[in-house]
Amino acid sequence: MIGAGGGLGSFLLFAAFALLLVSTISSPVFRQISFLDIYRAGTKTTFGVFGYCIDATCTPRQLGYDVSGVASSLGGNNFANENLVRLTKALVLHPIATGLAFIAFLIALFSDRLGYLFSSFVALLAFLVSLVAMAIDFAIFTIVRNQVNNNSNLGNISANFGNAIWLTVATTVILFFSTFVVCFSCCTARRKERYAGNANRY
Repeated sequence: MIGAGGGLGSFLLFAAFALLLVSTISSPVFRQISFLDIYRAGTKTTFGVFGYCIDATCTPRQLGYDVSGVASSLGGNNFANENLVRLTKALVLHPIATGLAFIAFLIALFSDRLGYLFSSFVALLAFLVSLVAMAIDFAIFTIVRNQVNNNSNLGNISANFGNAIWLTVATTVILFFSTFVVCFSCCTARRKERYAGNANRY
C-alpha cells in the first residue's frame, strides 16, 4: 500500500519524467518544442536535443550538431564555435535523466520502505544529471542567443529561449524536492512499522 508521502513522491517523479520526456523529443522530433528559437524574416529555426528545424524542414536525428554554424548563417556573422559543437553531444543527458526519473518513479510506485530509499537514490541521480543538462542547455543556447541578438548584421533577426529549456528548469526543481519526499516516505514507513509492532505486543 502506498502511503501519502509515497503517493506524493510517485506523483512528483512521474511529473518530472513527463516533463523530461517532452524536452527530449524536441526538434527535430517535434519542432514545436525547442531550446532556442531564431526568427528571421518570417522564418523560424528551432533547436532541440538531436538537431534543429528551419520551419518544417528538419535535420535527421543525430548526436551533436553545429548550432553555432547554423546561427551564423542566419545572422550574417561568423561566430562558429567548435566547442559548442562538441558540447551539443552532451544534450544526450536529457534522455538519460528521463530514464532515471522513470526508473525512480516505478520503484517508488511499487515499493515499500527499502524501495523508497532506493527510489530516492535513483531520483538523486536523476536530479544531478538533469542539473548538469540544464547547465549545459544554458551554456550553449545563451551564447548562441547573445551572439545572434548582439552581433547580427541584419536587423530582422532575433533569438529567444524556447519552451524546452524552461521545462528542464522545472524538472530539475521537481526532482530536487521529490528526492526528499521519497526519502521521507522511507522514514515514515519505518515509523509506522515500529508503531504497528509495538501495538501488537499489547
